[in-house]
Amino acid sequence: MFPVGLPGIGLLCLRLTAAFALCLATQSARSRFPAMAWLLEALCFSLIIGLATPVIAACCALAGAYALIHSGGAAWSCAGISIPVALALALLGPGAYSADARLFGRKSVVLNDPEASSGRREPP
Repeated sequence: MFPVGLPGIGLLCLRLTAAFALCLATQSARSRFPAMAWLLEALCFSLIIGLATPVIAACCALAGAYALIHSGGAAWSCAGISIPVALALALLGPGAYSADARLFGRKSVVLNDPEASSGRREPP
């Protein structure tokens, strides 16, 4: 869930690309709705640091689609990049270099432990 090394760096690059493309795609919406600017900046910032990445990435894809629809196609190049990248992030997750990895970390589940299933433990 939190790949390290080159895959983790690749997910970090995807998060940066989605955030910056969303910032560019929503410039016209920011000028028309100044209150939305704070919300979009919070979305971009949390996407950059990797906080709640699947949920935030899905919100970014919706914001990119909104910007594409309401810009009359003027934001096609930026929204055309931000929507698929944000959807890929929503499906792949944040990677090891994110706030999610620090908060939740890697978990390991041990199945079929013979000592736990039999109820017997050997004396130390």
